[in-house]
Amino acid sequence: MNVKAQTVLFALGVAFTAVAGVRAQSTWTIPEDAPELASPVKVDANVLKRGASIFNSRCRKCHGPEGKGDGPYSDLEEPAADLTMAEVGRIPDGVLFYKIWNGKKPMPAFKTDLEKKDVWSVVAFVKTLSAVKTQ
Repeated sequence: MNVKAQTVLFALGVAFTAVAGVRAQSTWTIPEDAPELASPVKVDANVLKRGASIFNSRCRKCHGPEGKGDGPYSDLEEPAADLTMAEVGRIPDGVLFYKIWNGKKPMPAFKTDLEKKDVWSVVAFVKTLSAVKTQ
């Protein structure tokens, strides 16, 4: 094999490795038992108010004011999830918890910024958004 062919193969290998690395980065970190994980927080008006407050300060800029994924900072290539979709309401609470806790680029992880009880409050609030019927 000549030097030019080796260079092309090397470049393709580097490109493939970079793409694979990005894809690996974009997977959710969810423990196997997450679907069975129940919130330790009793959902009431105060918890929903706290979840809404955190959502508005941390999530709204990407997910939008109504959670439709249309916030001004939503990534154009990987838009923020539309949290009003019925499918979101069917995601187990523990899975939503870990998605918020661990993040996935471009969404940041909140495990260093929020306490677990606050993330559970956000989960409870997000579940109310999926009940919204969009036209």
